[in-house]
Amino acid sequence: MNRSVRPPSGRSGDVSGFDGLVFRPRTDTPIWQQIYAYILALIDSGCLQAGSQLPGEVHLAEKLGVTRITLRRALQQLQQEGHLTSRKGVGVFVRSLPSALIVRDGSRFAESLRADGKNVSTQTLFLDREPADAEMAAQLRSPVGSPVIRLRRVRSADGQPIYISTKVFPADRLADFEVVYARRQSVTDAFVAHGIQKYRRVETRISGGFATAEEAHLLQLTPGTPVFRTSSINADASGNRIEWARGCWLLTSVDFVF
Repeated sequence: MNRSVRPPSGRSGDVSGFDGLVFRPRTDTPIWQQIYAYILALIDSGCLQAGSQLPGEVHLAEKLGVTRITLRRALQQLQQEGHLTSRKGVGVFVRSLPSALIVRDGSRFAESLRADGKNVSTQTLFLDREPADAEMAAQLRSPVGSPVIRLRRVRSADGQPIYISTKVFPADRLADFEVVYARRQSVTDAFVAHGIQKYRRVETRISGGFATAEEAHLLQLTPGTPVFRTSSINADASGNRIEWARGCWLLTSVDFVF
């Protein structure tokens, strides 16, 4: 398979970047896997750059001389691995390269994320007060039924969702949380406004999994795409727990640096 190709022009209908694909006998490797490997090579080599749009499915299938079903299988595999993202009604795009998240005490998300100049933004999905269930109480070391603040949001880099989080805080420590948070959607600002000038990470746990339907929708993924799941706890200078957070990250969106 010849991988010496010229970069696509960036137009959504351009298929010139696929001129170098010559199929081997399907008895050697299934055609869809050859397409998958070829597109992945284009991404790895930089011929298909982060954010660039692939040609339309119909045009690309015709260019390659394969059925749309065969092409779709290759594209779906690339989406499930996080290399591509599909935007409904728009097309398929190459996802951005991973950013580095520096895990350190008392740092803001935008400061911790080495996003290489990307604009980091926040979408708040849910913010409310409720009684702590058994799991919340155990993580915050507070009584079951004590009031907590629950915050769910999506963080994006250059408009591309990379992280979903659900955070829980002890409400009795943060009486004006909603008012302060509304100013800049900053949890750190809320901590400082309530006298918590410094805090530290008690623990961070990372595990693997696959995106649920809801997570896939929020992260603009195909359901079943591999993801990181994180669970972390922050405490104030006296060791009192002030935050329990659970997160879901696209597997290829971030490198954790401790």
